[in-house]
Amino acid sequence: MTDWQTFSLNPADYGLPSRDALRQLRIWDGHYHGFLGSDPLAQHAETMHYVERMGIERVFALEIGGSLEKPFAPTGIEAQQREILERDGHRVSGLVCVDPGEPEQSVEKMVNWIRQGPCVGIKYAGHGRHEFRVSHPKNDAIIRLAADLQAIIYVHTWLKVGGSPRTPGGSNLSGEATPMDLVTLAKRFPDVPFICGHTGGDWELGIRAIQSQPNIFLEFAGSDPHSGAVDLAVRELGAERIVWGGHGPSRSYATELSKVLDADLTHEQRLQILGGNLRRIAGPIFKKKGYKV
Repeated sequence: MTDWQTFSLNPADYGLPSRDALRQLRIWDGHYHGFLGSDPLAQHAETMHYVERMGIERVFALEIGGSLEKPFAPTGIEAQQREILERDGHRVSGLVCVDPGEPEQSVEKMVNWIRQGPCVGIKYAGHGRHEFRVSHPKNDAIIRLAADLQAIIYVHTWLKVGGSPRTPGGSNLSGEATPMDLVTLAKRFPDVPFICGHTGGDWELGIRAIQSQPNIFLEFAGSDPHSGAVDLAVRELGAERIVWGGHGPSRSYATELSKVLDADLTHEQRLQILGGNLRRIAGPIFKKKGYKV
C-alpha cells in the first residue's frame, strides 16, 4: 500500500467520499500547474501524488512550451515537458501558452506542439506586456487554427476592481481578459467552445457576464471557495456549461472538489461538471489524435 492510500482518518466517518467514490466520478482536472518550476519532472511527480490521492483520472497542464508571463521565451524545460506528456499521456494532457499580441508566433507554436506534437489545446494567461486582449481581432488567426485543430481553448479571466471610477476589471493588467472580453471573442466564433477560467475571479459577475453566450463554459478553479457559487452557476447556465479544475499545487484539491460536492446537485450533474463536460469538449481532438476518452 502506497502512502497516498493511507488516511489517518476514515472519510466516511465525516460524510466525505472515499477515494473509490471519487474515482467513480471520473474527475478530469482542466487546470493543472504541476509543470511549474525549474524542475518540472520533480514538480509533476510531487503534484501527481495528490492527484492520485484524490482519485483524479486526468489532468490538463497549462504551462507547456513557455511560462505564463512569457509564452515565447525559452525556459530550458521544454524537452522535459515533452517527456512527461509522452510518458504520462494516459493521465496527462497539455495546453500550450499563446498570446493574442503575437499571433504568428502563437500559430507556429500550435503547429509544433498540437498539430505535430502531443498537446490538445491552448491557454491564454493574464499579463501586462501589451494592450492586446483575446477580444482584439489580431487574435482571430489563433482561434481559426484552434478551430481547425479542434483544440481546447482555455482563457484566464479576472475582474480586478479599480481604476477611476472604480469598476470591476478597472485594475486588470493591460493584456488580462475579463469575461466580457471573452464574450466579445466568442460572438465572432459561435461554433467554437471556450473555457472562461476562474469565473472571472468574481463568480456572481462572471456567471452573468457569459450567460448569453452558449459556447462559453465556466471554470471555478482558483476563485475563492464560496458555498452557493456552483448552485448559482447551474441555475443560470446549466450543469452542462461548467467544467472543473483543481489548480494544483497552488490550490487545495479538497477545497476545489468541495465547491461541487457542497452544491445541491444530482449525481448526473456532478458527473457532468467533474469530467463529463470536459470530455465532451476534448472529444474531437482526442479522437483525431487517437487518445482514449
